[in-house]
Amino acid sequence: MTASAENSLEKRRAPAFLILTDLRPTDLAWLSATAQTDHVRAACAPVLGFDPNIRLTNICDFPASPGGETFVIPAALDFSLWERDVLGQRIAEQRRNRPDTHIYHDDVDPGHSLIVDALGLQAAQALGDIALQQCGLILAASGQGDPGSRAQSYRLMRLLWERLGFARAAAAFVRHTQPFLGHVLEKCAREPLPWVLVFQGQWETNHFEYARVIVENFQRSRDGAKHWRIAPAPGAHSLLTAWYVQRITGLWKEKRARDAIRTRSAKNSAPGTSFIRSHGGGTIARVSDRDSLSEVLSRILPAQKPERVLVKVTWRWYATGTYTDAAALDLLLSALPATAVILEGHTTSRNLGGAQFDWETEATENRAWIRQQEAEYLRRTGLQPVLTRHCAQYVNVTEAFWDEGSPGDPTQFVPKSLLEFRGCPMLSLAKFKGPTRLGISNLFGLIPLPLRSAWHGPNITWFARVCCDLAKSYGSVFDLCGVVEGLYSAVRWDRGGLYRSRWGNYDLIRDAGYITASWGLVAADILAARMQGQDVRRSAFFDVVREELGWDGEAADAPLPVDAHL
Repeated sequence: MTASAENSLEKRRAPAFLILTDLRPTDLAWLSATAQTDHVRAACAPVLGFDPNIRLTNICDFPASPGGETFVIPAALDFSLWERDVLGQRIAEQRRNRPDTHIYHDDVDPGHSLIVDALGLQAAQALGDIALQQCGLILAASGQGDPGSRAQSYRLMRLLWERLGFARAAAAFVRHTQPFLGHVLEKCAREPLPWVLVFQGQWETNHFEYARVIVENFQRSRDGAKHWRIAPAPGAHSLLTAWYVQRITGLWKEKRARDAIRTRSAKNSAPGTSFIRSHGGGTIARVSDRDSLSEVLSRILPAQKPERVLVKVTWRWYATGTYTDAAALDLLLSALPATAVILEGHTTSRNLGGAQFDWETEATENRAWIRQQEAEYLRRTGLQPVLTRHCAQYVNVTEAFWDEGSPGDPTQFVPKSLLEFRGCPMLSLAKFKGPTRLGISNLFGLIPLPLRSAWHGPNITWFARVCCDLAKSYGSVFDLCGVVEGLYSAVRWDRGGLYRSRWGNYDLIRDAGYITASWGLVAADILAARMQGQDVRRSAFFDVVREELGWDGEAADAPLPVDAHL
C-alpha cells in the first residue's frame, strides 16, 4: 500500500464529529456557524490529543459515513418532532447500511448553565441601563416538540428568571397554542413593566423572525409596549463555543471510558463475526448474515422442512428501533426454510390520526379507514416490499376476528385460516426493548380487538397471565418458538435518550446482531432478559411464566458470554 493510500485510509477511519444544526447553507448565519465550528475544533484539539474532524451540517443532510466512529452533536436548542424523527431515522439508516460505523450522540439540554448564561447576557444587552429587577422576561420557543420539550422551555424560562432576577417571567410559543405568544403579550401588557423577549435559539431562524413580527405588530397596537425589547440571538457566542467543546470532549471521554471497561474477546472483536452459545434449551447468538441466522434457526425449527413458518412480528408503532423493521424482517425471511405467514393485530398506536370514534363500540364500522392505516404503516416503514419480495402472507388477526364474528374470549381466538397450518412452527419475533417486553409479551398483540387496555390489567402479574394464556392458545395449535432480535438495533431506555416514544426516551444500542432463540418461548425470553440486566428469579413477570409455561434453570443460571450484555 502506498503512503498516499495509507493516509487516505487513516483519514477515512478517523473519528468524525458532526454538529447538526437547524441552519441551512443558504442562511446568512451559516458562515458565522462555520467559523464557530473552526473555533470549536481548535479548542478541542488539546483536550482530545489530535486534530479532530469537526464538521457543521444540517439535520436533514446527515451525511453517509465512510465507516469508523461518528460522534453526533445535535445543536438545535428547540427540536421539533419532525427534526427529531428525521435525525433518528438517519442514524438508524447509517447503522443499518454500514455496520462497521459506530455512532455516538448526546441530546440538547436547553437548561445547561452555558446556554442560560449566553441567553441571559443577550437579554441584559438588549435592556441596556434598565435594571433587570424592574423588568419582565418572555421566553419564546417554537413549541413544535412534544410536551417534554415544551416543559424544558418552561424550565429554561425559570432558570433565566432566577439567574438574572427579573421581576416577572413567562413562556410562550409561536407554533403551539398553549400558550401562544400573542396571548402572552396581551397578559404581559397588563403589567406596568418593560419586557424583553428572549428566543430559545442560537440563531435568528424563521421561528425567531416570526416571533419578532408578532411582537412588532403588537407594539404598533399598544403604546405601552413600544419600548419593549427583543434580545438578539447569541449566534457564535463564546459561551456556546465552550458548550460545544464540553459536549464533544465529554462524548469522547465517555467512549474511551467504556472501551477501557469493556474487554471484547478476540473471536468477537472484528465486525461481522458471529458466535453461538447454548444455555439449556436456549441459544444466544451474534449473527451478521443469512447463513449465520439460518444456523441459529435450524436449532429450533424441525429438521423436516415445514409447509409454512408462522411469524408473529412486533408492529406496534412507528418509534424508531422499537418494531420489527424492514431490514430485520428481510434477513429473517431470507433465512427461513419455508414461506412465512406474518401475524399481527391492528392497534391504535399505528394510526396517523384523523378519525374520531369510540374504539370499543365503533371500530368495525370504520374498518375501511383502519385498513388504510395498515397499508400506510406497511408503506411508510418499507415493510410491504419485503413481504412482496418473499411472497409472505399477512394475516391480520383483528380483521379475521371481525370476519368470523367471534363473540368468545379474545385470548382464546385463533383465526380459522391458520388452522390448515396446524403443527407448523410459529416464531414469536420480539425486539430487545426491555427485560419483560419479549417473546411472551409479544403475543399480546394477538388479542384481536384493536383497543387492548382492559387486558393490561392493574399490574404486571395480570398482564403476564394474559400473555401466558395466549401462548397456551396458540401453543395448542402450533409449535411455538421464541426469537428475540437486536439484529440492527436494540432499545435501551434512558430519560436522556435521543429517541422518544409514548413510553419515554431511549437510545439505540450500536452493537447490532444479537438474538436469543429457543424451542418454546421461555428460554429465549430468560436469556434476553438477563442480557438486559434482569434477575429473572426475582421478577413478578417471570414468576408467572414459571408457573404457567415452565422453566429453564440452565438458561436462568448459566454464565453469559462476556459480550452478551446490552
